Amino acid sequence: MGSDTAGAARSFWAAPRVAAALEGVIDLEHGPDGSWFMPWRLPVADLELHHPALVLPAMSACGGRIRVRTAARALRLDAETVRLDGGPDLPGVCDLLIGTSLGADTAPAPGGDRWRRADLGEHGAVFADLPPGDKLLELWLPSLAPVRVRGLRALDGLPLLPAGPDRRPRWTVYGSSITHGFALPPASPASTWPAVAGRLLGRNVTNLGFGGACLLDPLVARMIGERTTEHITLEIGINIHNTAGLRERTLAPSLHGFLATIRSHQPRVPVTVLGPVHGGEREDSVVACRRNADGSGMEVAGDLTLCQMRRIFEDTVEVLKRRGDRALTWMDGRELFSGEDAAVGGLSDGLHPDVRSQGLMGERYAALEGAR
Repeated sequence: MGSDTAGAARSFWAAPRVAAALEGVIDLEHGPDGSWFMPWRLPVADLELHHPALVLPAMSACGGRIRVRTAARALRLDAETVRLDGGPDLPGVCDLLIGTSLGADTAPAPGGDRWRRADLGEHGAVFADLPPGDKLLELWLPSLAPVRVRGLRALDGLPLLPAGPDRRPRWTVYGSSITHGFALPPASPASTWPAVAGRLLGRNVTNLGFGGACLLDPLVARMIGERTTEHITLEIGINIHNTAGLRERTLAPSLHGFLATIRSHQPRVPVTVLGPVHGGEREDSVVACRRNADGSGMEVAGDLTLCQMRRIFEDTVEVLKRRGDRALTWMDGRELFSGEDAAVGGLSDGLHPDVRSQGLMGERYAALEGAR
């Protein structure tokens, strides 16, 4: 998305102007009268080509953020969450990061009075008591709940100004619910591990974490490859295990095909294959329990443990490196979240690292990438 520099400064931005200030999503669905837009993380025109289990998490704007400059002391995001018939009531938590610089290449950093959080309620999300003076703001949309955005308003009447696009190196992160930000309690949008690592590495992140649906879909590989980016990270494995979606016969070929599709568009962009974080009993078991919305479950049996998956992923990367791909690297997810982390309570529900661990994962990823 780009920036809207036309028109006089005003204290209210309608949906089209807010859309022009949005970063970190793939596409937008527009209301028939133009009064709202809904961010998507798949191309809207291609939704019928994807399995519903992928379309559902792609409805959320995880990692999507609105960039604005203003001296206003209070803002309101006019938006509402979208709930599907029979679907869960997902949290509509928004984060507002307050920058110390107006430079378009600078990302606001959380800490102290430079971070606000608000729930998206009946009348939108309100951020009050902002610091005085001109500032760069990033308003992060909810990670889990789909939203329709109708406008952005400075409640004290001061003008809202375009901040310009985020020109930091672009980083595309594909993954599971662990990347999407599922945790107990749920991670807020600016505290997922890709968001934390992106700030530390100085990157403009697009989060393609699809809860329960990271299964190396070929059209997702095409989408990633077609997007201009300077870094790509693929957090893979846990959804394949939990659904038995791929087996020993198909796992390495599927990863080869996924990477080959990306490389057909992006032959030299650095790609990191990130294996599963510590997964509790899944480390040495081929059986997972799939939970339904009502709490019931059933056992799903594959033929690969997480330990076996990591060996296959690492071997796949080594084969491609020997064949000349010098921009491809392997990272063991246990370097971000280990058995020791789980032993002290970091695995909040037996599957997802908790909110504190999400932050640690982001810090550790940034340190490992920075050391390369």
